[in-house]
Amino acid sequence: MRPTVRVEESGLLRFAERLLVAAGASPENARAAAEIFVEADLKGVGPQGVDYLYYVVDSLKRGLIDGRARPRIARETPSTALIDGQRGFGQPAALLAVDVATAKARATGSAAVVIGNSTDIFMIGAYAERLAANGLIGLVMTSGPPLVHPHGGTERMMSTNPLAFAFPRAGDPFVHDMATSAYSSSRVRQAAYHGEQLPPGSGVGADGAPTTDAATIRKGAIAPMAEHRGFGLSLAVALLCGPLSGSGVGPDLGGWQHDGETEPQGHFVQAWDPAAFGDPAEFIRRSERYFAQIKNSRKAPGVAEIRIPGERAAQVRRAQREDGIEVLSATWTKLAGYAKDLGVAMPQAR
Repeated sequence: MRPTVRVEESGLLRFAERLLVAAGASPENARAAAEIFVEADLKGVGPQGVDYLYYVVDSLKRGLIDGRARPRIARETPSTALIDGQRGFGQPAALLAVDVATAKARATGSAAVVIGNSTDIFMIGAYAERLAANGLIGLVMTSGPPLVHPHGGTERMMSTNPLAFAFPRAGDPFVHDMATSAYSSSRVRQAAYHGEQLPPGSGVGADGAPTTDAATIRKGAIAPMAEHRGFGLSLAVALLCGPLSGSGVGPDLGGWQHDGETEPQGHFVQAWDPAAFGDPAEFIRRSERYFAQIKNSRKAPGVAEIRIPGERAAQVRRAQREDGIEVLSATWTKLAGYAKDLGVAMPQAR
């Protein structure tokens, strides 16, 4: 078991905001970014949470992110839009895309919004879930620096290229957020930090030889999910996020550890309004009936419950709002160093 501490949600949110402002972010941008990071931890997705603050603080210091830039709509039609992220924080650009996609989908039935000239937007399920909370079906994709080898190859040529679907439900939304690689980069990073092994087929080392050692995979490349199937899906995500938005893709993207020139990142947001196809209440009724059939179907040995995507995260969120958010002790120690350097007080942890 990895050692952890617990922190109250409000205290962790204020701390993340203050740390980002101290590093050069505007209060508005810091708030948007902090909300997404803390939301990840709140749902138990720690690798996408405040553990990534070091990345953003370092990027602000190096001028890779314009902490005060605000996204803008650069081009639009009744059902599409291009948002210029202006090399600022990715989270405000993605939140603007959610708002624009919501308004256009309600007006036309379906809307696609691409974000160009951007930086990382992090936990994409957060944006898809917001679309579902608005009564829409949401699809969000993002691309980034190359970390994954193609099917049949051994060099880094693709990002983990995740996508997230979200559907409105009678209760908490259906949310499925997944990488198109065998593991997300953040999962590999944390496993490497703790000296852990990953299952066979997770990746290769710098020499191209298959390995299960997470630290060795970090120096090499992560494998695509499900061989050629994940490879093809990853390419589709890359094309919708990169070329369609006029942004970089694959080796064009250097990432925060890159010292040379790098192109900006791109992202893709799609929204559908169930009301454009029929009665939204009937859509949810039929969906819930199907979910009930699945949950009541025969379970595998040792399985207590079949969970629909999004149910576990919703349960964890409710529990952590009561008990405090669990943060890895290693992450907390690392953040304490950044906080000391920037003169920001750490919140109380237990």
